Amino acid sequence: MPCYCKDAPKEQLIAVGGCSDDLAAVSALPDHWVPRHCSPTLTKYLKEREQNHEKILEHLLHDAARVNKDVDAKVRTIAETLLSLIKENQNDINSVIQNSQPDEGTLSVLGRSEALKEITKLFTSRIQDLTNFKQEALGLERLRADGIRGVFKSQFQRLIAVGHKTPKDLLHEFDDRIYEINQQLLSNSRAYIELEAQLRVQLDENIVHARSALNQLCLKQSQLDRGRSALPWVQEKQSISKRSDIDDRKSIKESEDFSQGVSVDIEEFKVCVSQLVQAYRNAMLKIFAEFSCQLGDLHKDIGFRNLKVDRKHSYEISLELENMIKRALKRISDSNVQVKVSIYKDLEEMTLNDLQHMQESLSSLGKCLLDTYTLLFDASHIWDDHILRSALVQKLTVAAVEDIQNIHDSMELANEIQFNIPLELLRYAPDEDKLQNNYEIAINLLQRIAVMNQNHSDDEIAKLEEYMNLPLIMANVLLAECDVFLENHPKTIVEPSGSLASAAGNGSPNPKSAFTLRAPLPRAILQTELQEVALNNWKNGFLDSFVYNLPAVSEELNRQARKWVDERSLQLNMRYSLKQMSHGIRSERVSAAREARLAELRFHEQRLKSHLDAMYERIDGLPLEASSFLALDAPELYPFCKWVKSIQTDMDDLLSRAPDPEIKRLKMISYAPRLVNHRDHFQKSLDVAMQRYKNNIEHEIQTARISNFKFMSQLKLFMEGGRYAAAEAAKSCAALVKAADALEICVNRCMNALNARRTQLLALADQQILPLQKVVEEVSKFDKKKPPANKKK
Repeated sequence: MPCYCKDAPKEQLIAVGGCSDDLAAVSALPDHWVPRHCSPTLTKYLKEREQNHEKILEHLLHDAARVNKDVDAKVRTIAETLLSLIKENQNDINSVIQNSQPDEGTLSVLGRSEALKEITKLFTSRIQDLTNFKQEALGLERLRADGIRGVFKSQFQRLIAVGHKTPKDLLHEFDDRIYEINQQLLSNSRAYIELEAQLRVQLDENIVHARSALNQLCLKQSQLDRGRSALPWVQEKQSISKRSDIDDRKSIKESEDFSQGVSVDIEEFKVCVSQLVQAYRNAMLKIFAEFSCQLGDLHKDIGFRNLKVDRKHSYEISLELENMIKRALKRISDSNVQVKVSIYKDLEEMTLNDLQHMQESLSSLGKCLLDTYTLLFDASHIWDDHILRSALVQKLTVAAVEDIQNIHDSMELANEIQFNIPLELLRYAPDEDKLQNNYEIAINLLQRIAVMNQNHSDDEIAKLEEYMNLPLIMANVLLAECDVFLENHPKTIVEPSGSLASAAGNGSPNPKSAFTLRAPLPRAILQTELQEVALNNWKNGFLDSFVYNLPAVSEELNRQARKWVDERSLQLNMRYSLKQMSHGIRSERVSAAREARLAELRFHEQRLKSHLDAMYERIDGLPLEASSFLALDAPELYPFCKWVKSIQTDMDDLLSRAPDPEIKRLKMISYAPRLVNHRDHFQKSLDVAMQRYKNNIEHEIQTARISNFKFMSQLKLFMEGGRYAAAEAAKSCAALVKAADALEICVNRCMNALNARRTQLLALADQQILPLQKVVEEVSKFDKKKPPANKKK
């Protein structure tokens, strides 16, 4: 039987058996074929191919290294440029701070604002430099990826041309290399992003330091240099009073020692008294100056528990006054002027009394000033103590709220993990029912998360509201401290001082000179007494105002506590708002994932249905086409009907004209082999057409097999980079396998239908020639029955 492979259309061939000249026989060879015995020529060829393969790999690595080297040089260039820009920007910031420093005094608010504007501009410039660096670096990484991709693409074609490894192995090897390169490129990109974040953090720290430096330039030197201790200096009150009493007794004793046996000159004594009065006034001025400095420091340091009082200067004033008194008395004792004993005794008595009154007045004034300072110090630090307690309670409250927030964050993170599971199941659902179930699970979980977020927010705000239970307790504590303060600082009863009365009672009716000598000292002492009265009056007024404002303490503390709680509640509400926003985004993600997966499932189902419908349509149609294949008068067949009709016409003409019987018989006999010959030619042409049609059917079936195989090969799972779930792929594969089995059944049905059609066509041909053969046989039989004609003699 001849081979018709050359007449078949050229299509993709599959491993099926064929004749010796068929290319399908070559494709039927196994995929991995190794010769059993290698000839030297084949061995040399394989070795050269391996060497060529290695050379191409070396060229690939060299080209990739060249691309990396070029990109690394560009990255190094932009990195050095960024470093220089950062240094220049930092130098500009330092220059702004240095230029803002005034020569004298402090920096003004306007100057500070201008400096901050310049620093903000520099800050924005550096941020832009960092952003540009990141964009350029990421662009270089993309350039690196494009270059390496081009190298791989060109060398891959050369490796396939060499043929040392199969394309499948080369694909696996290049996939591994490309995966490693992609991971390295992603790592480089993350490194650039982290570098930008670190540089931004460093920039923020530099800006904070710059602002701090400008703020320090706005402060006075006294505010920068003041102490940081919380101990009041009034604790040394008793030791000072003891030391003052000892010094007073010592001074009186020395004065008594100096007054014995002294001759006094009146004029000289007046000079000494004037010196004593001047020294007394200087001592008063120094005491008030020291008190003024202490008040200034107290005013500056209100709010800090770090104030220390220096008592050394007051002690030096007292010693200086005592030394001046000793020098004046010694001058009187060294005088050569002699007076009467009675006058001397009066002068001695008045001098000792006045000196004692001077020391007592100074001590009393210092004590009054010390009491005033102690009153101010204690009053100012009562509120400071309350602020410290409030700050500690606020810190503990914030810590408790942060602990609850950490617990809530941990719970929300755990719920996030639980949410990701149904979300992934939703994305990889194998059918619509499971997709809907996973969607409902995810939605229910989101609803529970929303309720949980609301409860967490309520718990955090409730924990913060617990702070409102403390103002009443702190108010009671503060009022108790105020009561202790009032007990420690009672009102002073203003009474006339005994110094003037004693000085007036000690007057002598003896010489007038004595009165004139002792007059300046009582007037100087009277000034201190008036000042003491003024200080006591102020103290009493201050205490009255203090007591009057105590009822408003509780209301003020509640107002401040409510203000603090409201400010922190805004932050918690903002936190809850952000959670709600994130929750809304999650809901949208779930809906989008459901819609996307539903579209994929429907697309897969429609695609599979379309493929199977086309296959089953051909499976059902091919046997029907085979059963009605061709007709007797088909142009593809031998023109059997034409010749039969022609013979029938000739036989009718022959029978109608009734020629000579012998001629009629002979012609009729000639028709019999001609009919058989025509039928044989018809049968041969029918067999040839049938064979071609069988080949076409086999080719069509083979094409359907190939299409079915390609469809099945495209069913890739998610782990393989596809979009099919395991159950979905298994279901589709089962349908495709069933269709493939139906193709095999279709082949048998088509062959049977073709054989039946052949038999039918041959039977129809026999039916057409059978009447003619009968006529020929009848004519032949009729002619044989007639007697032979008489031969002529």
